[in-house]
Amino acid sequence: MERTIGNLGEEIKQHSDPYKNLSQRATRRAQVNALKSLIPDLEPDNDCLPRGSEDLGDGYALLRARDEYNQTICGPAGDAIKDYLEDTTGITYAQNFSPSLQRWARLLLPNGQIARSARKEKQKALNKFQDPVDGESYGEVQFYFQAKTDDDEIISLALISPYSPPDQDLLESSFNNLWVSSSTGDSELQIIEANIISSVVGMIPFDDHGRFFVVPKMGLEAGSMCGVRERDTES
Repeated sequence: MERTIGNLGEEIKQHSDPYKNLSQRATRRAQVNALKSLIPDLEPDNDCLPRGSEDLGDGYALLRARDEYNQTICGPAGDAIKDYLEDTTGITYAQNFSPSLQRWARLLLPNGQIARSARKEKQKALNKFQDPVDGESYGEVQFYFQAKTDDDEIISLALISPYSPPDQDLLESSFNNLWVSSSTGDSELQIIEANIISSVVGMIPFDDHGRFFVVPKMGLEAGSMCGVRERDTES
């Protein structure tokens, strides 16, 4: 508030009647901000993506860190990718096949949030995402990667560990406000298209049984309307 008053004070042009001029300046700024919220094209976005990022369109972008060379993916992650490739291409791979790819660590979302993955983030609070397809669901991204389709089109994907469906009793008794679920770990790894991730949420420990409850980011809708982008301090 003090900063806003100071900024408006710097715009005063009529020193003979400063308070009236200050009120006019505040009204004009509010009107301009309202117009920009309703018609974002009035103020073109001049923000450039960080160096080394990959623009996916529609407000999505892959952000570094990225593997310098292809990495062989083994274990449950490799099996999940192999199953996805077989389902989408119709090709049957050898039993010992392990996919090789470059992993990306982060994804910029249209709402300005940065969805981080488990890759290189184990020391930090991991980001969980909301997937609105087929209803509300949540998961933890292990890493992002790109693959080529039969039509030689490059698609961006995410390897995720989904959370279980919510505790229905808690959900109903809280009028759909308290979403409590459990992590599935590596047992149910899935591949999804990166552009169905809608937002980043927090998964906070709920009890001693390994369950978590969802905490969305406050003010996300208002920030999206104003075109606010999360500050990237890792590029």
